[in-house]
Amino acid sequence: MDLKKLVEIQTEFSRRKFPRFWEIGDERDLALRLEYLTNALAGEVGEAANLVKKVVRSTVYGHGDLRLEDVRRDVEEEITDVFIYVLTIAGLLGMDLEKAYFEKLEKNERRF
Repeated sequence: MDLKKLVEIQTEFSRRKFPRFWEIGDERDLALRLEYLTNALAGEVGEAANLVKKVVRSTVYGHGDLRLEDVRRDVEEEITDVFIYVLTIAGLLGMDLEKAYFEKLEKNERRF
């Protein structure tokens, strides 16, 4: 399945479950929706990072006994939440995420 289809599936889900969120009348409404989604995205990244931080404290610095295998499923769930928000933002912006990815990859090939 390509990214375009995943964006479509997530956007349809979000529109069905949260119809008022998708009532966008003007630029202000769009900006507020984008702010909400980017803040939620940052929160999910933070949750994943916090789990990894706890594993590092334990396995690298010896503060605790938490191992990656103990929280792997939780980390995977947080990364999936991140992906869901990325898909939702792409849908909100009408973005071709797959095309944007390959354009950015090409830029990075030249840059690094």
